[in-house]
Amino acid sequence: MNSNSKVKQIFKMTPAKYILLGFAALILIGAFLLCLPISNTDGKWLSFVDALFSSTTSVCVTGLMTVDIAVQFSLFGEFVVMLLVQFGGLGFVTMTALLFMFIGKKIDYQTKITLQESLNKEDSGDIVKTVKQILLITAICEFAGFLMLAPSMIKFSGGFWSGCFKALFLAISAFCNAGIDPLGAATPDFSNLSYFASDALVLIPVMFLIVAGGIGFIVILDIFSRKNKARKMPTHTRIVLIMTTVLILLGAGVFMIAEWNNTSTIGSMSTFDKITNSFFQSITTRTAGFATFNQADMTQISFMFSSILMFIGGSPMSIAGGIKTTTFFILLLLMVKNQDQNGNILYRGQKILHKVLTKAIRIVLIAVLLLFVGTTLIYIFEGGAYSLNSIIYEVISSICTVGLSFGITPMLSVMSKLVIIVLMYIGRLGMLTIPLAFKIKETNSAIEYVSAKIIVG
Repeated sequence: MNSNSKVKQIFKMTPAKYILLGFAALILIGAFLLCLPISNTDGKWLSFVDALFSSTTSVCVTGLMTVDIAVQFSLFGEFVVMLLVQFGGLGFVTMTALLFMFIGKKIDYQTKITLQESLNKEDSGDIVKTVKQILLITAICEFAGFLMLAPSMIKFSGGFWSGCFKALFLAISAFCNAGIDPLGAATPDFSNLSYFASDALVLIPVMFLIVAGGIGFIVILDIFSRKNKARKMPTHTRIVLIMTTVLILLGAGVFMIAEWNNTSTIGSMSTFDKITNSFFQSITTRTAGFATFNQADMTQISFMFSSILMFIGGSPMSIAGGIKTTTFFILLLLMVKNQDQNGNILYRGQKILHKVLTKAIRIVLIAVLLLFVGTTLIYIFEGGAYSLNSIIYEVISSICTVGLSFGITPMLSVMSKLVIIVLMYIGRLGMLTIPLAFKIKETNSAIEYVSAKIIVG
């Protein structure tokens, strides 16, 4: 392939490139709207970097913020943020398909292929039906969350409509695993859900929404599908449910042991609240980003385990980020099982293909590379002003679209904020989307290549 052909292939539009540009366009539109005086409580223009950061963290459903939205933004600005979270959570392409269906326009083949890429489906069959199911699941979960949260938010805000808006915002943010809250004006800045650390009527619905948004739409459909009641549960769904349950229980157990007597986190709470907050921390680290206590006050054990849970994240075809539960499961299998002569692994009488194993390894390697590069750049830009732990936590949180922080986000320099913006963008799109978007195909399958002799281990 000559250089001209390579250049043409780089600029040729593909489904992956449509997704990249779609999210970028949505972020820029959001940044412009959040810059406007009407979006800000002081009636002044917001700096473009902070507006861009706020828009990116909303569209990429991360939750890291340089400004407290309830203090900085007007009702219009908060509404813009809520819409960006919703659009970003569902995905730009899914929202485009919704618009097509709303105006009665037929979804063409290119859009179906782009949807297939966006939803990580193996084929484009019944893609429109899948989109409709995703929208229905989202509407049901968010409306249920709204109903559960409304009484507490109305009581908290002291007004019916303001309470309803906060409940709706919180329900959307929780289901989309965004971790952004509209509560800061009535509580200390950036306190997130710490005000409700002893309120199970808020924490339990939020946990339910986080898990529902993080296990994946396919899993939810499999659970409630009538067809599946008469047959064996699909392997993907079984793995997701097992890994999600194990990680939640294991995380809650570790946090209870590590933080039980830590008065800076949960040590001074009642036994019930200690258990509830331990489960909440275990669930929120799986890319949700809500916090009921200052993350910087955790013990070193909790810091390490929170970092691991954030890195793993949620499940494929969900709103959550991270390397995903199934990827982590495959890595565990690779450690304990041998591959056959074709590079496949046998699991419960089924083959996990070599290409799936390779994809899992690539995802982890890219995530580790981003973690190293991001941490190094921010440490250099900040001149060692912040501890390595706090920077690592911030970088993992941005790559895996979590939103938990040691509280250094607002104080970061412009260059560090730009690094976080790029990491959130890559993390939301998926570790492989950008490499695939600019992949140049050179391998000719008809040619038999000589095996390279490399000794590893």
